[in-house]
Amino acid sequence: MLMEDWLHKKAEEYAHNEILALLLIILGVNFLTTGLLVTFYSLGEEGLQLFLTFKQLQSATATLGLILTAAGFGVSSAGFILVIHYDRKKSWYRKQLEDSSIMKKWKTEVKTVDQIIEEYVGKRKA
Repeated sequence: MLMEDWLHKKAEEYAHNEILALLLIILGVNFLTTGLLVTFYSLGEEGLQLFLTFKQLQSATATLGLILTAAGFGVSSAGFILVIHYDRKKSWYRKQLEDSSIMKKWKTEVKTVDQIIEEYVGKRKA
C-alpha cells in the first residue's frame, strides 16, 4: 500500500468518525430536550424556574428528567469536542496528502501562449 493510499484511507476514516460525532450531537440534543420536557411537566407550574436544585424533587419522574437533561448535555458536549477533534485530524491528513510526492508529480505546469510560441520557434530554428 502506498503512503498516499494510506493517507487517503485515514482521511476517509476521520470523515466517517466526524459524521458519527454529528449524530452523537443530535442524540444529545434529543436527550436534553426530552429531559427538560419531562422535568417541567413533572414539576408543574412551580417547576418552571431555572434553579431546580432549590426545589426538593419528590417524584421519580422529575429525577429521571434531570438525569436525561444532564446526560443530554454531556453527550452533546462530547459530540462537539469529537467533531472538532476529527475535523482537525482529517484536515491534517488531507494536507499531508496534498504535500505528498506523487501528487506533486501529477500536477502539470501551465504554459502561457508566449512560452509555447518560443518553444516552437526554438525548435524550428534548430
